[in-house]
Amino acid sequence: MKQTAILCLGAAILLSSLAVGCSGGSEAGGSIEFKTIKSGTTYRLLNSAREFGADGDITYADSVCLLMPVRIAGADIAPLRDSIMSLAFDSVGSDINTIMEKYIERTASQLGYPLERLDSMPSGTTPDGFTSVDGSVVNLTPEVLVYCVSNYQYQPHAAHGMSTDFYINYDIAGSRVLSARDIFRPETTDSLVATIQTQADALEQVIGPTTITALPANDNFMLAPGGEIVFVYQPYEVASYAQGKIRVSFYPYELVDYMTPFAVNYFKLSDIGR
Repeated sequence: MKQTAILCLGAAILLSSLAVGCSGGSEAGGSIEFKTIKSGTTYRLLNSAREFGADGDITYADSVCLLMPVRIAGADIAPLRDSIMSLAFDSVGSDINTIMEKYIERTASQLGYPLERLDSMPSGTTPDGFTSVDGSVVNLTPEVLVYCVSNYQYQPHAAHGMSTDFYINYDIAGSRVLSARDIFRPETTDSLVATIQTQADALEQVIGPTTITALPANDNFMLAPGGEIVFVYQPYEVASYAQGKIRVSFYPYELVDYMTPFAVNYFKLSDIGR
């Protein structure tokens, strides 16, 4: 689980630099506080050796590393925390540790074998399969916090693993998570999708061929540090696995014709006519 530890450290460093850059006063109401939540368990999958042609039963590891918000400038962070929990564990609630432990055991149990919890792995060995869940802040300004929940799963002896990145865009002033419907008018969806495909076609030499017929699943877009709106498609969603995650970016003014009145005001585009 060395990779997970490095990811957690990198996320903590990023958060520290972002928080320092955004601190503008000494009032307690403007402070930002996160805590790191980590857990990990390795299991032996009993009676699995014969099926996998192994000398002994194979092993599977689960790990979690999340930076969870505790306080953000006095805002109501319940919507943000619930969104993180839902994406990370497909569950919400106040007892994060219990939910996390149940998720870890459930993930391993889905392989269909009785589980034996291991205190440690033998020296020089690695698990035959694993799942990792990581959560980090990727953009933080006085107006918005963008959070990414990353999941990577490798099934024992599979040809390759599967990774996903899902983003949460939290409007700090409004104490709410922004959905695609908050930003884009539903009646413009078809035209917006066509615009995304056109942009992807222009990037084909970089990202490869794509077939985009809908907005990303689960409202998966992010408000990037550079100001762009980035639509993120998971592997297999609009392209081959080998192409990885497909990201298509626009500056907000390029999408003003599709925006809701809220979004036009949010991105300060009221002087641009539709």
